[in-house]
Amino acid sequence: MKRRYMKQQWTLRFKKLGLIEEGAVRIAPLMIFTGDNNTGKSYVMTLLWGVIALGRSLFPTSIPESDSYRQCEKWLGSFSQEGEDEKMLLPEDEEVFVRWFGDVLNQRRQTLCDELFGENAVRLRELRITDFVRERPLSLRWNKDAAEGSRYSSGEHYVRFPLPSSPPPRAEVYRMIQYLTWKLIMDDLSAPLYPPRSPVKTVPPGEILYLPAARTGFVLLRKALVSAALSMGGESVPLLLPVRRFVQRLLTLSFKEKNRFSAFADILERRILRGHIHPDGAPLPEYRYSPQGQDNEALPLWRTSSLVTELAPLLVFLRGNDDFRSLIIEEPEAHLHLEIQRELARLLVRLVNSGLPVWITTHGDTFFQQVSNLVKASAIDDASLSRLDLEPEESIQPERVSAWHFQRVSASSGRDRTEISPLHADHDGIAATAFNAAIAELTRQTLDLSPDDEA
Repeated sequence: MKRRYMKQQWTLRFKKLGLIEEGAVRIAPLMIFTGDNNTGKSYVMTLLWGVIALGRSLFPTSIPESDSYRQCEKWLGSFSQEGEDEKMLLPEDEEVFVRWFGDVLNQRRQTLCDELFGENAVRLRELRITDFVRERPLSLRWNKDAAEGSRYSSGEHYVRFPLPSSPPPRAEVYRMIQYLTWKLIMDDLSAPLYPPRSPVKTVPPGEILYLPAARTGFVLLRKALVSAALSMGGESVPLLLPVRRFVQRLLTLSFKEKNRFSAFADILERRILRGHIHPDGAPLPEYRYSPQGQDNEALPLWRTSSLVTELAPLLVFLRGNDDFRSLIIEEPEAHLHLEIQRELARLLVRLVNSGLPVWITTHGDTFFQQVSNLVKASAIDDASLSRLDLEPEESIQPERVSAWHFQRVSASSGRDRTEISPLHADHDGIAATAFNAAIAELTRQTLDLSPDDEA
C-alpha cells in the first residue's frame, strides 16, 4: 500500500483557553493528546476542529486593509505582471499568506469561540497559526485558455486561476487570495473553500469529523435526538458545535457497501467487533449487530455490549456515505479490553497510512503504549514485523506523529492551570511521561501491600 499523508504541518497557538494560559500544538497525520482529566484536551480539539471546519467562514466580507493582507496583494500582483504561466510558492511566499490568515483568525477569534462553545463562554486572548511547512511546494498557475470569470480550480499540488486580460479588480484579487490561502493551509484536511451544495446534507462534504466521548448515547438515542432537534430548533440543542455536527451527520448517514474505507470497516468488524453492524432499512434506520457466524440473529444495539455500542459510530461512518477528510476521536479506548485497545490502535494507524489524518484524546496507557510500539516498528524490516504479528501498514514513522501531554499544575496564586508539553517521538517510540508517575505510584503501593518474602 502506498502511504499518503497530509501535505502540510502547522502549529496552532492560543492564549487563555479555559485553564490554559498559553498553549500550542503542532498538527501531524497522527496526533495524540493525553494527560490529566479536566485539563482542556477536548477544548483544544474543539478549537482545532473549529479552525479547520469553520475557518473559511472567517474571512472578512470586505477587502482587508491590513499590512499582512496588502503583502498578499503585492505578491499576487507581482506574479501576474511577470508574464509567467506558473510560479512555485517558496517558504517565504507561504509565510505571507499564513501570516495574513493568522491575523484573520486572531481578529475573528471571538466569533469562532461563540460558535463553538456558546456566546461568551470562552474568551481567547489570542489565536494564530504559525510555523507552517509544506512537504511539497504549492504552485500557482494561470490558465490562459479559460474565459474571464471561469471558476478557480486546484489539484494535488497547484491552484489555477483564469488569466485576466487586464489587471483584475481588487474584489477579484481578494477572492483569489482567499482561495489560495485556504488551499495552502487546509488543503485536504477539510472541505474546500467553495464546497458543493447539497439539498439533503447540512454539513459541507469533506468537513473534518468529530467523534465525541459521549458517542454511544447519541447512537442509541438517535430518534429521540431528532425530536429534540425539531422541537428546539437544531442550533438550540445545548451541545458544543462539533458534537451537534456529529449528530447531524449521524442522522443523514446512509450505508455504502463499497467506499474509500470499506477495507478498514471489514477489519474493524472481523478483528474487533467480531460481528457485523447493519441498518434495518427504515427511513431513519436502527442499527443492528449480528455476531460472527450468526447472520440470522440481529440484535438491536441497546442489547449489545459496550464494545459494540462504543465502536458502532466509527464503524457506521467508515461504512457510510459521509465525506470526511480528517478524523478526531475522543477516548477511542473507552470500555475496551486491553487486547481490543491494541487492535484498535493498529487499525487507526492503518487509516493514517491510507491518507486520513487521525487525532485522538486518550487516557489509556495500553492504547498509548501500542501506538508507541507501532512507531518503534517503523524501524524494522517486514520479516521482523511479521514475527511480531504486525503488517507494514500498521507501523508509522515518528515524524508523522505528534503527541502532547496536558498536565494540571498549581500556581502560586492558588489557581490551577494547565501546561501543554510535547512528548518526544523517535524510533524508540513515544515518551510515556504522561503515565509514568501514576504507574510508578501504583507499583510502589502494590509492593508496600505485598507480604514480606521473609515472613
